[in-house]
Amino acid sequence: MKTLALTEEDREELKNLLKIATSQIPRYFNLINSKKESWQISNINECVLGMVFEKYVHDSGQYLSNKGIDENQQNDIENNMESYDEGIDLFSDRVDEIKRQIKEN
Repeated sequence: MKTLALTEEDREELKNLLKIATSQIPRYFNLINSKKESWQISNINECVLGMVFEKYVHDSGQYLSNKGIDENQQNDIENNMESYDEGIDLFSDRVDEIKRQIKEN
């Protein structure tokens, strides 16, 4: 078996998944306060950032898992974590931009 190597095409797909997650920002605000309930969330922007992160982690994890299966990837924790770390790095590099989008909404 071989280890999973992310190509530039894979990185572009991860960027697209992040765009999808951030496009959900208005929906997340509506979910949090759909009935105008006072849920006493001290920082709603950080809550929405967490929701974007959760969506991205879910979708990118599914993408990387499927890629690994398609490429008969060596299935070990170390290899999987290296791939996931690259995806998390992509998210981390864009946190300021995502927070700006949240504040705009």
